[in-house]
Amino acid sequence: MSHKPSLVIVEDDQDMSQLLAELAEEMGFSVTVFNQVEPAKRFIHQTPPAVVLTDLRLPDGDGLAILSQTKQASLDTQVVMITGYATVQDAIQGFKHGLYDLITKPFDLVQINALLKRLYEQIAHRKTMLQLQTRLSQLDSEPLAPICQSDKIKRVYELVQQVCQMNVPVLIEGETGTGKGVLARYIHQQSPRAKGSYLELNCAAVPANLIESELFGHEKGAFTGANARKLGLLELADGGTLLLDEVNSMSSDVQAKLLHFLQNQTLIRVGGQSAIKIDVRLIFASNQSLYDLVQKGDFRQDLYYRINVFPVYLPPLRERPEDIQVLAERFLSVYSRRFNKPVNFLSPEVLEQLQAYDWPGNIRELENIIQRAVVLAKTDTIELGQIPQELRPAPQLITLTPGLVLSEQTTLDALEMHWIEFTLQRCQGNKSQAARELGIDTSTLHRKLSRHKNS
Repeated sequence: MSHKPSLVIVEDDQDMSQLLAELAEEMGFSVTVFNQVEPAKRFIHQTPPAVVLTDLRLPDGDGLAILSQTKQASLDTQVVMITGYATVQDAIQGFKHGLYDLITKPFDLVQINALLKRLYEQIAHRKTMLQLQTRLSQLDSEPLAPICQSDKIKRVYELVQQVCQMNVPVLIEGETGTGKGVLARYIHQQSPRAKGSYLELNCAAVPANLIESELFGHEKGAFTGANARKLGLLELADGGTLLLDEVNSMSSDVQAKLLHFLQNQTLIRVGGQSAIKIDVRLIFASNQSLYDLVQKGDFRQDLYYRINVFPVYLPPLRERPEDIQVLAERFLSVYSRRFNKPVNFLSPEVLEQLQAYDWPGNIRELENIIQRAVVLAKTDTIELGQIPQELRPAPQLITLTPGLVLSEQTTLDALEMHWIEFTLQRCQGNKSQAARELGIDTSTLHRKLSRHKNS
């Protein structure tokens, strides 16, 4: 683990507490020692540690009170009692209230080391599971590898190759839907942190009063509804990468706390007091120019200069038409597999319309259109009828010949006859062709013409 899990020792024997502290620190814990019950209880209540080692008999109380206080503060904290005076009743009471283990004095160092190693590995495993759960909850769509046919995007990826191996912030700017998340994931995958966690936070999607908790985490009781400790995304991404998307929507208060984190690489959970050292690579994304927002006073200047170390601009899809076909074909492959439909081709007419469209929603809009088209497709090819109306060519308008005069007395038969005559003129008198264009059979056309001639 990149930052050390905390361990509290409550022991009045100074030689014993020093020995336990040295063993725990060697195992990788951050250790705090107390010789009395009350200050230990206050500390645990304010900042619940990962592990508590406590003696059962203490001058101003007992370890069972420590156990009770700890479990009230955090059910995740493991409590180990070390004592030379334990009775069967003490053990029953302890395990009934969530005691992790009971060690009797005298103990050997091998036993304590094995216990500490087991605790450390369980904490690391729990954190890994939390990271996986958070990551899985964010996988709402299949990630795409970078696709770049256009020179503009090729230059972007050539640029980021220079920074992938360096632990510096990256600021990606571009319109909504241009692929900023895909680029951020690519940077992570190409970095030395590739085996670490990659997480994302869309700052605009989280209510303003909750974003601090999402980012920094909170302690139990920090605010109404905080019924348990929660690790924030910065802590969960420890050792990996965190993308803060739409960072331009972040409130000034959270911007100030983020700036403090960038300066010190430490955070304090909401409602907590202890500073936690975190090793995380931050990537920022914005759908607005942060420089312009700074000029307007809508974004902190000091934070802007902290995160604008390596700026990257992603051009909109309309400026890179070479990428439209390859992106569309990639989405077609993704969604045909996902929906188990053998839809493998885009008709030439569809490709022509995709190329001609302005794409205000960029790649995200293209993905949604292809997804919908796969759902609607009846053959192995996407046709014009399966893409939205606004992408289809406008119907050709025909100006009628001056022979049609409409009045309130114009009958439907007269209007129909005029259209039949107009169609026959366009078809140069070919009644079979005219019937096909009118959507009727030839005998019906002859009948209508005969009726009109005799009327």
